[in-house]
Amino acid sequence: MNSPNNLIKKSWHFIDKTDTSWSHFGESSLVTEELTNLDATSKIKGLLENLAEVANVKSVRAIALRFPNIHWVDFELELHSDTELDYEDWNKVQDLVIDCEWKLRDDSGEKWYFNAEPVSKFATLKEGSRVIDIHEKKQISSSISTYFINLVIS
Repeated sequence: MNSPNNLIKKSWHFIDKTDTSWSHFGESSLVTEELTNLDATSKIKGLLENLAEVANVKSVRAIALRFPNIHWVDFELELHSDTELDYEDWNKVQDLVIDCEWKLRDDSGEKWYFNAEPVSKFATLKEGSRVIDIHEKKQISSSISTYFINLVIS
């Protein structure tokens, strides 16, 4: 009689020896970790750019909590001093994060766990975690923006 542990071992052994063509996609996830991570990293960087554009956000960083596995990611939104995210901006942040997380779930068939948190200053990294990327909001100098405003109004 096969115990559940033997079935798991046999199943894993079978999956390990399967042909790696896409025709077997339903039998096991054959998306390589490298391709998944590359695509995920690209989507995470896009999310960072979008999050950095939210009002009062100075910079954003993505932290892989269990590096090299990047399925658990914390997004720290460093705010400008003496500012907060209002209700509308916080909802925008949540929508952006959830949309990206679920897009990755749909595209990869894997589970992703994203969390966003506004902070006054970036925290010290915990053991086993690593920064994936940091994105700072692009600052336009006031003289340039004033010039463009005057140019548009004229």
